[in-house]
Amino acid sequence: MHARKKRRKERSREEWTRAGSREELAEEMAAECILGSATVASTGLPKKIISVSERLLTMDILRQKPNTKRPDIVQVATSLFAARGIDGVSMRDIAQAAGVREAAIYRHFASKEELARQIFLSWYGWHCHQVHQIVTGVGDLKEKLRGIVCQEFTVAERYPEAFFYFCANEVKFLSSLPPEVPAVRNSLSAFIKEGQRRREFRLGGAELIVDMLSGALCEVALSWVRRHRRGSLRRHIELVTESCWRMITA
Repeated sequence: MHARKKRRKERSREEWTRAGSREELAEEMAAECILGSATVASTGLPKKIISVSERLLTMDILRQKPNTKRPDIVQVATSLFAARGIDGVSMRDIAQAAGVREAAIYRHFASKEELARQIFLSWYGWHCHQVHQIVTGVGDLKEKLRGIVCQEFTVAERYPEAFFYFCANEVKFLSSLPPEVPAVRNSLSAFIKEGQRRREFRLGGAELIVDMLSGALCEVALSWVRRHRRGSLRRHIELVTESCWRMITA
């Protein structure tokens, strides 16, 4: 029993740390989120590729002090916070699930609130930078929209607990986002306004269109996470991209 539990924990840890080189992930992500210049075998038509990520999906908070219990504490806390909410989890719960004493948690984090905030800022800050990179990068507006969809769905599929956690706590911790981090909403607003300036997107309230776009993507991804659906969420990227494109275009 103990050996099986240990193996499950090791497999879970591997999923979070995403062992592998940066180059391997860049190739994998480029293949999954095609937005740049490559030939699509089925059509022979050229497309452009913008890799959604150029770094490992392991967040900075999981890279810190790798030879201590800190990564285990963060992993367990994220899972418990996602399942029960921050208020529904105690430091004792986290300590028991991580197999450490409460004092060990306090050596790394001053309080439960600080632990929850640091987890949010690490994951959500990375997500913000990725969306900003897509919006300000190369490619036409539809290619960028596809990149935004791919980014959202990739994170939701690979790290459903972390995705659910930062979606549920965006309002709570958004004010803690450092000023140098481009908030997702600001990037989407710039994207919509650029489309309106080019007369490709619907004119009118840009912020309302941002609400519609972000709400649609978030709800699709969260619904997939909540229902524990089988199969890949990313296989719906083209369908969702086309649907969102029709929603926001003139």
